[in-house]
Amino acid sequence: MCLATVLILLGATPVQMAPPLPDEWHLRVENLTRVAMRFWRVPGVAVAVVHDGKVLLVQGFGTTDIHSDKGPLVTGDTLFPIASCTKSFTTTRMQQLVQAGKLKWDDPLVKHLPWFQLSDPDATARVTLRDAASHRGGIASHDLLWYHMGGTMRQRVERLGRLPVQWPAGTHYAYQTSLFTALGLVEEAVDPRPWEKQLEAELLEPLGMTSTWADPHAIPPSIIRAKPHRLDATDLPVFTDAYPFDGPDPAGSIHSTAGDMAKWVAFQMGNSLAPGGQRLLSPESLDELHSSQISQPLTLSLRGLNPSAKSMGYALGFTSYDHRGEPVVAHGGAADGMRAQITLLPGKKLGFVVLANLNLTRMNLALTHHLVDLFLEQADRDYNGLVMKQQRRDLTDLLDKARLAGEKAIRLGSTAQLQTMEGVYTHPAYGEAVLFTAGGVTQLRLGATSTRLRPIGPGCWLAEAEQFAGAVVDYQAGAPPQLIVGGEVNLPFTRKP
Repeated sequence: MCLATVLILLGATPVQMAPPLPDEWHLRVENLTRVAMRFWRVPGVAVAVVHDGKVLLVQGFGTTDIHSDKGPLVTGDTLFPIASCTKSFTTTRMQQLVQAGKLKWDDPLVKHLPWFQLSDPDATARVTLRDAASHRGGIASHDLLWYHMGGTMRQRVERLGRLPVQWPAGTHYAYQTSLFTALGLVEEAVDPRPWEKQLEAELLEPLGMTSTWADPHAIPPSIIRAKPHRLDATDLPVFTDAYPFDGPDPAGSIHSTAGDMAKWVAFQMGNSLAPGGQRLLSPESLDELHSSQISQPLTLSLRGLNPSAKSMGYALGFTSYDHRGEPVVAHGGAADGMRAQITLLPGKKLGFVVLANLNLTRMNLALTHHLVDLFLEQADRDYNGLVMKQQRRDLTDLLDKARLAGEKAIRLGSTAQLQTMEGVYTHPAYGEAVLFTAGGVTQLRLGATSTRLRPIGPGCWLAEAEQFAGAVVDYQAGAPPQLIVGGEVNLPFTRKP
C-alpha cells in the first residue's frame, strides 16, 4: 500500500491519535530507527510521526539506562530535555502576543526592556524582537557565556552588554541563545505572568501536553526520565552528568516526551488548532513563524549534514531549509548527554520527533532524513554514513583551525615559566578564567566549565573539552598579562592583581 493511500485512510482531524500505521509502515520506521541506534551507539530513542494534525506513531526504543538490566525501557512517555527546541515555544507564545496587539515583531527590544543594553548604543536602539528570534542580532554565539554559568534570566541577558557587537542588526546570521532568553523577558514585560506560566496556560494546557514542563524544578520526582550518556574512548556509551538546569529559560529549559512533542508538532502542522478545536493562532500567524527571516550560508558542513538541501535559513524559532525540494522547518536541541530534533514539512503536513539519550549524537538528524524520505516515498540514501562522514570532516577542520591558530600563537608566544602564567584572569562578560595545574595537568576553568589544556608551544595550549570547540589558549606577557581564549570565545582575559 502506498503512503498516499495510507494517509487518506487515516483521515485528518485536529491533534488526535490516528488509527495505527499499517504493519508494513510501522515496521519500516522501526527498522530505520534500530539501524540508526546501532550505527550511532545510542542507548535509547523515542520517535513520533504526525500527519495533518494526527499522530500516526509514538514509540520508544532501547533503554533509559545503559548500565541497568532492570532500567526502564524508553517509551513515548519517557521524559527528555528538548533543550533548544524550547525556542519554538517561546516564539509561538510571542506570536500569540503579537496577534493580540501587545507586541510587534519589529519592536526594538529596548522598548519593552528599558534596561537592555549592548556595547554599541546604536545597536541597542536597533535590535528588534524579530532580530533576536531569528539569530540576526549582531552578537556572536558565545555559548560558554550561558553554558553552566548560572544566574537569573536578566543576568544572562545583561552579560551581552559586555561583548563586542560584530554586525549590524538584521544583516548576519549568528546563533545567539542569550538574546532568545531576552524574548521571554519581553513576554513577561507585557503579561504579568512568568514566562513558564504563560506557556502552561496558553499552549501546554490547551494542547493537552500534560507531561511537559517549562520549569525543570516543577518536574515530579516520579516521572521516568532518560538518563544522559556519552561515548567513551572505545566508542561505548557510558553515563555522563546531566545538565544542571537552574530554572526556567525561554532558550532551552523545556522537558517533554515524544508523546507530548507529537501534539506540539501536530499543532504546528494542523492549522494551529488545539484538540478541542480551539484556534491558538491564525493560519497567517503560523505561516509567519515558519517563514525564513535570514539566510544561512550553505557551507560544506551544512551541506554534508543535510545532503538533500539546496538552501538554508532561520525563521522565528525554527531553522528553515529544503529537503528533496520540499520546504522544511526544524530545530535541534542538545543538553549534556541528550539530543532532540523536531522537523516539520508544512507543504505535506508531515512532522517528526526524535529524542535520544546520547551526548551530541547526530543520529537524530540522520534518522529524521531517513524518515522524511520514507514518508515522501523517495529512494533512501545512506544518511547515517553521510552525516557521520561530515561529522568527522568537521572535527578534522576544527583541529586544522586550532593548529593554524596555535602556530600563530607560538610565533608570538611567551617564554615565561608556567608558574608565572598561572592565576586568575577576568573578562567583563565571562567573569573569571583560572589557569592552574592539577595532577601535573594544566587546566582552564571558565565559570563552571573546565578543560584540560594540551601544550602546543611556549605559553600556548589547545583546549580539549568539546565545549571549547578546539579553542587555542594563549598567554601574552604585558602590563598586565593577558590570557587569550580563542575559538568561539575569542576574547582577552586580563590578569587579576
